[in-house]
Amino acid sequence: MLAAYQSAQHQTAVAHTAYLNSMAQAHSAFLDAAQHGIAVLGQLAGGTAPAIAAPTAVPVIAAAPTPAPVAAPVVAALAPAPVVAAPAPAPVVAAPAPAPVVAAPAPVVPASAAPVSVSATPVSVEEMTPKLLGVVSDRTGYPSEMLTMDMELESDLGIDSIKRVEILSAMQDLVPELPEVDLAVMAGLATLGEIVAYLTDQASGAASIAPTTAPTTAPTTAPPASLSGAALQEDAADAAASGFGRFVVRAHSLPLPGSPLPGLLDSPIAVVGDPDGIGTALVAALAAAGADARLIDAVADSGQNSVIYLANLRSVTDSGKASSLNRDAFEAAKSFAPAAASGGVFVAVDDQGGAFATTGGDAERAWAGGLAALMRTAGIEWPSASLKMIDIDGAGRAAQLVAADIASELLNGGADREVGLDADGTRIGLRAEPVDVTAGTLPIGANDVVVVSGGGRGVTAATTIELARSSQAAFVLLGRSELTEEPEPEHYGAAHDDAALKQLLLAESKKADEKLTPAKLKKLVGGVLANREIRATLASIEAAGGRASYLAVDITDASAVRSALESVRSDVGPISGLIHGAGVLADKLIADKSSAQFKMVFNTKVEGLRNLLDATSGDQLAVLCLFSSVAARTGNIGQADYAMANDVLNKVAAHERVRRGDSCVVKSLGWGPWAGGMVTPALKTHFESMGVELIDLDVGSRMLVDELSSPQTDQVEIVLGGGVIAPASQRINA
Repeated sequence: MLAAYQSAQHQTAVAHTAYLNSMAQAHSAFLDAAQHGIAVLGQLAGGTAPAIAAPTAVPVIAAAPTPAPVAAPVVAALAPAPVVAAPAPAPVVAAPAPAPVVAAPAPVVPASAAPVSVSATPVSVEEMTPKLLGVVSDRTGYPSEMLTMDMELESDLGIDSIKRVEILSAMQDLVPELPEVDLAVMAGLATLGEIVAYLTDQASGAASIAPTTAPTTAPTTAPPASLSGAALQEDAADAAASGFGRFVVRAHSLPLPGSPLPGLLDSPIAVVGDPDGIGTALVAALAAAGADARLIDAVADSGQNSVIYLANLRSVTDSGKASSLNRDAFEAAKSFAPAAASGGVFVAVDDQGGAFATTGGDAERAWAGGLAALMRTAGIEWPSASLKMIDIDGAGRAAQLVAADIASELLNGGADREVGLDADGTRIGLRAEPVDVTAGTLPIGANDVVVVSGGGRGVTAATTIELARSSQAAFVLLGRSELTEEPEPEHYGAAHDDAALKQLLLAESKKADEKLTPAKLKKLVGGVLANREIRATLASIEAAGGRASYLAVDITDASAVRSALESVRSDVGPISGLIHGAGVLADKLIADKSSAQFKMVFNTKVEGLRNLLDATSGDQLAVLCLFSSVAARTGNIGQADYAMANDVLNKVAAHERVRRGDSCVVKSLGWGPWAGGMVTPALKTHFESMGVELIDLDVGSRMLVDELSSPQTDQVEIVLGGGVIAPASQRINA
C-alpha cells in the first residue's frame, strides 16, 4: 500500500534513506514510462531531497548531512518579511500521474562501483553474440539474420526499457557466468554491439563502464512515474496500511530554520534575470548581507557554481507566453547541469501566488507553473547540488519587497527544498492528506458528449469504458494513430502479438520480394496493433452502453483540434465533458535532453490542454478531468519535461475550478501503477517483490467514476492508487 507521503524537513532525511534505497531498484529496472503509472506512488516529494551515494548494483541513496546551525543573517537595508512559525508542521509532499506503471532512467553509475565477477572460463564475444541475437529475436519477433550489431535498440528495433529487462533476464538464464548485471549501465547502452561487449566483459569478470546519459524511451500515451522525497508522514502511512489510497494536496505553514541555504555563501552568486527590477534589488540585498552577487542575463553566461534563476518572474500577457517560460527554465537548468554534477547551488523562483497555486495566484501564470517540478527532478538527478524552489506572491508588490523576501528565505530558510512565501510573510509548504472519497452522482448521463484525448488506447481507454458503463454517454476519442476504414486482412488474426505480426509481415515481404528494415517493420506492426486496440475500445464502449467514435488528430495543432471539435458538435452533439489523457515520453537526463524532445513531451500535455480548452470555450462543460502524473510532485529521473507538463496541468486545473465554480467538476488525477499495459508477469512479480501494489484496471476505472461522482468538488488535485508496503522499521514519525 502507500507507504506515505514525505515531509520537507531536512532532519528526517537520514531516517528515510533506507527506504529510498530499498526502492532504488525500481528506477534501475523500469526505465520506460510507457503505459505505466508510477513505480512508487508513496514517495511524493516536496522537501529536502536526498543525495545519491555511489551505487553498486543499484543506486544507493544517502541522506544529506544536516547543516550545522548558523545564526540567521540579516538582510541589511531591506526588512525581511515576517514569518509564521508553525509548531511541528506537517510534512511537505507532492503528487500525480495517469496510466499504468513506469520507471525512469537510473543515475549514472561510476565505473568503480560496477559489479565485478570472476569467470573461470572467459566468455568471448563470438559466444555471446548468437545468444543475444537469439533472445532479442525471441522477444521482438525480428529474425536473427535481420539484426546487426550497429542497430540502435530504440530507434531501429523499438526495444524499450521494459523489453531490456526481459532480454537481460533471459540472458542471465542462458549465461550462468553473468553476475547481477547493473541495470543502470544497461540502460545507457545504445546498440546491440554495446550490449554484447558489456555482457561479455561482465561474464568474463571485467568491470562495467557506466554510460553518461539516460536512455530515451519510446513515446507512449501513458504518463510516468517516480521515486523521490524526504520523510514519511506517519498518519498517511497508517491510513494507507491497506487498500488503495486517496490523498489531497494542501498547503500548510512552515517554521523558519534560521540558517542560510547550504553552500550559498561559499562562492560568487549569479542572479539570472531582472524582471521588474527584482534581480537588481536582490543583488543589493544579498550584497548588504555580505554575499558576492552579480546580475547576469543567462545561466550560460554565468560561469558560476551558484545561480538564482528569476526569469520565471517575467510578466506574461497570455497563456502562450507563460507556457514558454517553462522551456526557458529547462534550458537554464540544462546549462547549469555541468556545475551541478560537482555540487553548486541552484535556486529557482516562481510566482504562483506563494502557495504553488493551491490557494490562488494568477490564472495566466498557471501555464508557467512547471518550475517546481523541474526542481524536483533536478533534486534527483543532481544529488550533489544544493537546491531550493521558492514560490513567492509578487502580485502588485514593489521589487524591493519581493527581493527582500527572497533574500530572507535564502539567508534564513536553511535546506528546505520547496517553500512558498505569502505576501503576509507566511512560509508555506505542501502536504498530502488522506481523504476518503464521498459517494455521489455522475454529472454526465446518456444525453452528454464527452471528448477524450488519448482515449483510444491504454489506461485512458480502460477508464473511459467504465465511465461509459456508468453514464451511457457518447464518447469521442482523439488520438494520434490513423484508424483505417478497412479491417485488417483476415489472415492477420492468427498473429496475436507484436512478435507474431512481425513474423507474418516479414514472410509476406519475402514472398513479394520486398525488403523491410526493422524500423519500417516496426511502424507497420505498430499501425496494425494500434488499429486493433482502438477498434476494441470503441466496441467495448458500445457494449458497455455508451456510444463511441474516433478522430485522428494532433492535439498540439490548434486549428486541427478546433476543426475536429466542430465536427463533433455537428455529428454527435454539444460537448459537455472533456478528459485529457494524452501524453508522450522521451526520457533523458536534464543535461542530455534536447530541445526537440522537451517540446514533444511538454507540448503534448500543455499545448494539447490549451488547444482543447480554447476549442471548448463556448461549451458548457459539466466535467473537466486531467490525467496528470505523480512525476509532477516527485520529479522523476529523465522526465523533467513530463514532470513539468503535468504540474502545469495541476495548476491550470486549480484555476479552472475557481473560474468554473460548481457548474463543472474539475479534477487533476494522479494515478498509481496499473496492472495492465506492458506489465508482464515477470515485471509484476518484481514489482510485488518490491512491495508495489498494482491497480487492477477494473479497480482504477471505478476510481475515476467515483472521483467524477463525488460531491467533493473543492478537492481538485488528487493522488490515487497503490504504492509501497513499507516495513514498520522504515516508517518515519512526522
